[in-house]
Amino acid sequence: MSTNIPFVFTGTPYTTGVNVQLTELLSYKQHGKLSLNAKRLPASRQLAGNYLANIKGRGMEFAEVRHYQAGDDVRAIDWAVTARTGKAHTKLFQEEKERPVFLLLDVSDSMIFGSQLVFKSVQACHLAALLSWQAKQRNDRLGGIVFNQQEVAELKPTSRNKGLMAFLHQTQILCKNVAFKTAQQQSLLSQLKRLSHLVQTGSQVHLISDFSQLDDACYKLINLIRRHNQVTVWQISDPLESHLPKQALQAGLKINAIKESGFLRNQRQQNSYQEAASQRQQLMESNLLKYGIAHYHISSAIPLLEQFNVYAQ
Repeated sequence: MSTNIPFVFTGTPYTTGVNVQLTELLSYKQHGKLSLNAKRLPASRQLAGNYLANIKGRGMEFAEVRHYQAGDDVRAIDWAVTARTGKAHTKLFQEEKERPVFLLLDVSDSMIFGSQLVFKSVQACHLAALLSWQAKQRNDRLGGIVFNQQEVAELKPTSRNKGLMAFLHQTQILCKNVAFKTAQQQSLLSQLKRLSHLVQTGSQVHLISDFSQLDDACYKLINLIRRHNQVTVWQISDPLESHLPKQALQAGLKINAIKESGFLRNQRQQNSYQEAASQRQQLMESNLLKYGIAHYHISSAIPLLEQFNVYAQ
C-alpha cells in the first residue's frame, strides 16, 4: 500500500469474498468518521447540510436567551428569566434541519462476479455499510432499497440505530448468490422508480451498482431525483470488465454479456472488447457530468478502505 494513505489498514474485513456476514458490516462502525473531500464534488450539487442551521426562530434546539426586542414573538418570552431579572427576555432557538440519507444497493446477478479480491456484490455491501455508519455518525435518518435479482427490501428512513441495523440486516440477507431464475426479475430501472417515490426532498442519495443496466430511462430517473437531492453514484467494477489479461487469447475465454456471448479468438476481438468497455465508461461519465452528479469508481480488487482514503485526500 502507498505510504501516503493516512489510514493504516490491518487485516481484512472480508471473510470469504463471496458472501457477506453481518459482523463484517458492523466492523465499519469504527470508520464512521471517514469523509470524502467536498472539494471533489461538483459545486452545483453541494447542498446545505444537516444540521443545525444558524437560524434564530422557533425550532427543536434551544440556543440562548436575550433581551426582548420589538417584533419578537411574545410566545417565546422566557418568563422565569424575566421574573428573575425584572426585564423581558426572549428564548431563541436553532432550527434543526435533518438530511435523510437514502441508499440504493444493487446486489443482482451482474454483481455476483469477482476475479481477484471479492465479488462486486460484496464490495458494494461493504461500501453501503461504511456510508450507513457515516450517516449514523451525523445522526441522520437512514433508509433505502436493497435488491437482488428476485427480491427487494424497501426501508423508510429511520433515526438512531433502528434504521442502520435494519438496512445492514437486509444487506446481509439479500447479498447472496441466487442460482435460480424467476419470471419476474428486478431491474435497476424499476428500483430507481421505486426510489423516486420513496426519497424525500433535500436528501442525500447514494446509488451503488455496477450500472450494467444503465440506459436512457435510468438517466432520466437519476436526473429527476437529482433535481431536489444530492446524488452520488458509486460504480462497482472488476478489472476484467475493462481489460483482459494477456493470457486471455491462449485460454480461449468465453465472454458473456447481457445481450450476447462468444469466445475470444484473436487480438482484434480482444481490442474490440476493451474499446467497447472504454466507450461505455466514457458515455456514463459524460452523462453524469452533464447532470452534475458526483461519480466515484470502486474496484472489487482492492480493499474498500484503501480506496476510500485515496478519495478522501
